[in-house]
Amino acid sequence: MRSKTLATACAFAYPLVAHTAALRGSVAWVIAAIVLLAASLLLPALMRGNGAAWAVVPIVAAGCWALQKVATPVLPLYVAPVLVPTFMAWVFGHTLLSGEIPLIEQLVRLLHSGSDEPEAAVWPYARRLTLAWTIFFICLACTNLLLAALADPDGLLMAHGVRPAITVPQYWWSLFANLIAYLLVAAFLVIEYAYRRHRFPQQPFRNFYDFAKQASAAMPKLLRRDADEL
Repeated sequence: MRSKTLATACAFAYPLVAHTAALRGSVAWVIAAIVLLAASLLLPALMRGNGAAWAVVPIVAAGCWALQKVATPVLPLYVAPVLVPTFMAWVFGHTLLSGEIPLIEQLVRLLHSGSDEPEAAVWPYARRLTLAWTIFFICLACTNLLLAALADPDGLLMAHGVRPAITVPQYWWSLFANLIAYLLVAAFLVIEYAYRRHRFPQQPFRNFYDFAKQASAAMPKLLRRDADEL
């Protein structure tokens, strides 16, 4: 439990450290951000003694050491803001395929297990909400990638010797990717929750905190199902 708490703390600290690293262009801050990101992903597995997780540690260490000789050390910071929402779009989107159960419907069934069956209108809403989350994360990934490509002075295009016709300050990319994007996710959650409580008042939780707690406990089960299917 302690390792999960530490991993969560690292995940929350990462965007702030990454934002600072992007603004300062400091190798030390970039390395700190990478270490925090790696810890947020690997720490629980490391504490369990997982061999694959421990095998990743020297790779991360070697990458951090190599950054000291890279002309544009901030380049690795562009990866997570694109890959994370892309992965989340896949998590939601692939459950919309034929023969699959939409992710939100799976979540609803888990949350309502042991309680009354939701009304029939919940199921088409769950499919639409799964689609909405998929589109939302695709938009986040595309926006982060576009801003990263156009960022000045250390954007993806300029780092490869190409000056785009339109540029944006690197600060804009970092502000959106490391701060605003997370606020948008939180806003989506809160607004959708408020609408759902109004649209479907019979819910198996008391308030938003109770919903978030139950949903957080259920999500690993859903992700394990996806992993078992791969």
